[in-house]
Amino acid sequence: MSDDLIKMVQKLIDSGKGDSNRLHEIFNVLKHGTPLYMSDYKYVQSLIKTLEEREQIKPEKEIKSKKNKEKNKKSETDKKSEKVQSREDSALTILKNRLASGEITIEEFQELKKVLKETK
Repeated sequence: MSDDLIKMVQKLIDSGKGDSNRLHEIFNVLKHGTPLYMSDYKYVQSLIKTLEEREQIKPEKEIKSKKNKEKNKKSETDKKSEKVQSREDSALTILKNRLASGEITIEEFQELKKVLKETK
């Protein structure tokens, strides 16, 4: 317990969290094996809790950031495929209109439709 607490106090000192003078004093008390005042113990525990919460928040933010980047990439890909699909649909619509107006024959329509499908 004491060794773990010493390590945690050292970690708090290294991180720059809390009152460094008070933490150094607590560190020295623990090193000498002297019992720690309850107020100092609670102080260290509150700093440890704060530090652990911040360390948990960082990975969560990184995960959310990565998910947002992946989501944006997917939406860009979806938009591109929608554009390609809409071009194909509009080309097919043009062919249908040309067939309906008599500009092309059924055979020409089928051949051109086949070419459109091959170029997907």
